Amino acid sequence: MAILIDGVILAFANWTIVLPITAASGHNYVTSISTHIAAGTVVASLALTYAVGWAVGAIYYGAFNGSQRGQTVGKMALGIAVRDARTGGPVGFGRALGRYLMTIVFTLALVVPFVLDSLAPLWDRRRQAWHDKVVQSVVVDLRP
Repeated sequence: MAILIDGVILAFANWTIVLPITAASGHNYVTSISTHIAAGTVVASLALTYAVGWAVGAIYYGAFNGSQRGQTVGKMALGIAVRDARTGGPVGFGRALGRYLMTIVFTLALVVPFVLDSLAPLWDRRRQAWHDKVVQSVVVDLRP
């Protein structure tokens, strides 16, 4: 559920950045002179959209999960937080960023590793996903 809440926030942020850039570029896909040029423009637009999305996600997850609270807006809503697996303290921006970037690596590896990473807490003793294991973090329940 936290991922869904954060996903809505990130989608809004991404589109408020991508739409003005796309509009300012002046590309008109319908009246393009060549299909090849239009296809290249579509590929460039998709690449821009993914790059902006990953950059915004990296800043969002790095800053929020790496903060003293260790919580994104979605995690705050659910009463959970990212903590250091050994000390229980905050993980800091660098490790929170690494945690997010690992999810990108798993996604780019043809989605299957991403799905397994997302499901790993269901069978892991400490309820850690693979991206948590890489940066030695754990998601904890803050509710009494």
